[in-house]
Amino acid sequence: MVNLPVLVRMESHSSTGLQHPVLDEPDGAGWHEWLPPAGDWTPIEVQRSHSSMTAEVTGAPAFIRAIFERGDGERFRGFGERSNAVEHSGSIVEHWVGEGPYQLAEYQMVEAITPRWAIRRRRDATPYPIPWLVSSRGYGVLTECVEWSCHDLRAESTWSVIALTNRLALRTFAAGSPAAAVAMFSEATGRQPIPASQWFLGPWIDAESGDSVVATAQLLNRNHQNPHRDRDREQAVDVHGRGLRSLTRLSPVITRASGEQFVSAARKRLFESSDGRAITFTAYGDGREPPFVEQAQLDFTNRSSVQFYQRFVEEALEDGHDGWIEEAGEFSPLLAEHNAYPLRYHRAVAGIAAELGRSPARAVGSGWSGSAAFSPLVLGSDTSPNAGFDGLRSALNQGLSAGLSGIAFWGARPPGDDLIATQLLVRWIQLCALSPLMLVPGGKGKMSRPSPHWRRWTAFHSLLGPYLMAAAGEYARTGMPIMRHHSLTDPGDEALIGLDDQYMLGPDLLVAPVLHPNARKRTVRLPAGEWLDLWRSVTVGEDGSLKAKSPVVLRGRRSHVLPAPFKEVPVLVRAGARISGLEL
Repeated sequence: MVNLPVLVRMESHSSTGLQHPVLDEPDGAGWHEWLPPAGDWTPIEVQRSHSSMTAEVTGAPAFIRAIFERGDGERFRGFGERSNAVEHSGSIVEHWVGEGPYQLAEYQMVEAITPRWAIRRRRDATPYPIPWLVSSRGYGVLTECVEWSCHDLRAESTWSVIALTNRLALRTFAAGSPAAAVAMFSEATGRQPIPASQWFLGPWIDAESGDSVVATAQLLNRNHQNPHRDRDREQAVDVHGRGLRSLTRLSPVITRASGEQFVSAARKRLFESSDGRAITFTAYGDGREPPFVEQAQLDFTNRSSVQFYQRFVEEALEDGHDGWIEEAGEFSPLLAEHNAYPLRYHRAVAGIAAELGRSPARAVGSGWSGSAAFSPLVLGSDTSPNAGFDGLRSALNQGLSAGLSGIAFWGARPPGDDLIATQLLVRWIQLCALSPLMLVPGGKGKMSRPSPHWRRWTAFHSLLGPYLMAAAGEYARTGMPIMRHHSLTDPGDEALIGLDDQYMLGPDLLVAPVLHPNARKRTVRLPAGEWLDLWRSVTVGEDGSLKAKSPVVLRGRRSHVLPAPFKEVPVLVRAGARISGLEL
């Protein structure tokens, strides 16, 4: 049965005299809890088609609100990559590209070194928001405007979307199931390209030394602001000599300290104020003395800026790098265009790579609706080492919400291994290994500990390479992500779809991460059918190889308490599934 959202009304509220939500100061040292403007809202006319609703106001941008009926027990997911939750009923979800979220106690320091428009002191802060709602009733709604917006999901009988704009356009996807709605959405806005090579999906190490047996790529800390190209070439040769791929970092931020580079970029290539001067901001420059630097951002609406940036891409490739992380998509200073910046940035780099006839492994940390098509790989938000196991849980939330928003090739970004306790580090390694893209914690220059766990789980992730690539093909055909919330795979099982602490990895593996300290067992709910307890059904060699033994079969549609010792997390295999390397 296809369900459609039922519009109650659209209305507007003048923004005159009101602060832009992004510039509104939080109360005290707490979280920023934005609320809709008080007072009267004026009904406005709605233009409708079979799949869209549009309302416009004249003059200055206003708050426009669309209110819909909410069904009994209706749940709302999606919204791009979110750390705080997967299901957002009872809250306001804001859509603004920005840093975070951080631990509340960290904001005083972070806000001092980050442009005001690039950080929000909110639990739902994210560098990759998408104003996309998918309902448990089987429909989806996309807010088609780039200005600031939010979803207000606090009421029991209604839900609403609010935007600060002259024109609010909503696109509806009448599907019949959450999976069908996500498929329609990703087909309309663009899906990630299938990785050009299996090694794109990791494991990647952020380290000075790597293990060619289990790793595939090493991330180096190249900085185009202060290039040392001879050293970069030498590092790339060394990395390749150890059987690894060489990765680096690229950024559209140009610092004044870069001298002629800044002067050249300032010739109509940077964002400018009304007087024609480059808009600059003060930020933290890691490794610099003094640490604060004056920076500006390339404007990718300008073809000259794209050509300017092409030099950096060409140099990275000439220096022997096989891919990079595209950083700093959160800093665009123009409020009306801020959210569109990651889309334009990643689209520009994708165009450059295509023009050069290359397919590098490009990983992005920021995004917006439509940018998935230009983002082969997506990295989770940075996780504070002070977050403990809550940070681990937030990474799982990110992966599941990203999948519900049409993103398939995603990987958690763990904190450095020299900053967290061994128990938490191992649980991080396990979650990373059981994600589509595996980033291994690296710390300040090396993967220092604990080597046996690192080797075992990176070997297991590598073993899953063909399986993950097959799931990539399924995503390209159907829009089904690799990391799958149960609402996508088992929408009729109420006990399953309410769980956000386990997931399907591809069609035939169920993963139940350990998200609590000192836990040595956990409860797992199984879908219908029969399932094999992987670790009870194999023996694991010192090199991470698996050898089948008498299988342990569990019945589905019920919960089981499974062992979760320090060296493993529950992984279940669908009975009868054929997975290369897991012939059970």
